Amino acid sequence: MNPLPFDPHTHLARRAFLGRTGVGLGALALNALLRPATFAAGADRWPGVVSPLHHAAKCKRVIYLYQAGGPSHLETFDYKPKLKEMHGQPMPESFTKGQQIAQLQGQKLNCFGPQFDFKKFGKSGQEICEQFPHIGSVADDLCIIRSMYTEQINHDPAHTLMNTGSIVAGRPSMGSWLLYGLGTETQDLPGYVVLMSAGKGGQMQPIAARQWHSGFLPSQFQGVKFQSKGDPVLYIQNPPGVSHDAQREIVDTVNHLNRLEHDRVQDAEVQTRIAQYEMAFRMQSSVPGLMDIANEP
Repeated sequence: MNPLPFDPHTHLARRAFLGRTGVGLGALALNALLRPATFAAGADRWPGVVSPLHHAAKCKRVIYLYQAGGPSHLETFDYKPKLKEMHGQPMPESFTKGQQIAQLQGQKLNCFGPQFDFKKFGKSGQEICEQFPHIGSVADDLCIIRSMYTEQINHDPAHTLMNTGSIVAGRPSMGSWLLYGLGTETQDLPGYVVLMSAGKGGQMQPIAARQWHSGFLPSQFQGVKFQSKGDPVLYIQNPPGVSHDAQREIVDTVNHLNRLEHDRVQDAEVQTRIAQYEMAFRMQSSVPGLMDIANEP
């Protein structure tokens, strides 16, 4: 976000007015973040902008497993008997006409059917690959959506579409929207965290930070990436020779300078940066204990 310099000669000019009111929604949300008592009495956390909720909450947390390069839906939960029937036959031109199929352009394309049989599980008769009998045993507890489709056939834009609703980068991710709308129950940890893993062959699919970015929402709502090795969050430890009290003084001083800058430019993103510094300082105490699983059963 570009800073909006203060100029008394243009303070009430049309451009200045539109430029400043354009961040009004973000400023409103950040006001709730920095002054939660205004929106939720006694709360010291981000309460979300949807209050009260449309329906009574039934869950407190969401674990969203996104498998980039995981097993195909055609081999797991989306049985296509016609595809099995056409296995090895030339792919109908109607599937590829007008499509940018990148490195496959000009090559012979044949249909490739599922390599395993499907079975019906549970009273609902969910069709699931026979290779997943344990998942099949809870078929009646699963909600499998088969009505969604996309015209994106390349991985990168498809990843972006799945996580942000758009093939073009810049939209808030699903996790950012959930945090913004529903809030969080913790004040010492991020309400939206991201954990990444890779197989023995490394990360084969393109996974970029835009998959958990906050887009045009304040950056307070973007996902915080936890590392799989070493410190879970980069720079979570104080530098050698810097005590907890000294770090607190540094954060207070930086936040004071940021408040002066905010008073000058009236940029909501400066307030977001203040909140991020405070969160980072609290995470120095909360994250190490959270990630210590030595005593887990």
